[in-house]
Amino acid sequence: MSSQRLPEQIAPFKHARQGISLQGEMTLKEMPRFVELLADKEGIVEVDLQLGIDSQRISFLCGHLQTEINVMCQRCTNSMRVRLETEVNLGFVPNEEKAEQLPEGYEPYIVTEDMIALASIVEDELILALPIVSVHSDQTCQPWLEKNKKELAIADEQAEKKENPFAVLAGLKRD
Repeated sequence: MSSQRLPEQIAPFKHARQGISLQGEMTLKEMPRFVELLADKEGIVEVDLQLGIDSQRISFLCGHLQTEINVMCQRCTNSMRVRLETEVNLGFVPNEEKAEQLPEGYEPYIVTEDMIALASIVEDELILALPIVSVHSDQTCQPWLEKNKKELAIADEQAEKKENPFAVLAGLKRD
């Protein structure tokens, strides 16, 4: 992807009429609400967005965002790398009433000002794309495995020793 500088703000309806494309990179540091959810603030977001008007006369912003981020594993509290990729399909509307009338496939974006910060739109989409709970796979979450190895062994042992409640029925069936 090109490292073209993206505009700080867009005029949603005007740029949709012009059918502009936005391709480039943004730093994670430009998104304060998003980076406070991460283990570190370093990284870039690759942005590939298109503004336009569809056949139903809906002004839209659609495209793709991708980045790699470091988040905390909720099991072992170590940092882990996560690749985020998300599709953007926003329909620009002036109010709530028009938002309810948007066809399926568009997420409403209520526009109350002439200009919108592009970083704010990208930030919102990335926050929505975050995993609800970030955890390593069982094989790579070593601190968690070490801590719980004894508990897992005890649980396995208890499962083996536990008597099957239907074993008595098997004995009756043989008689």
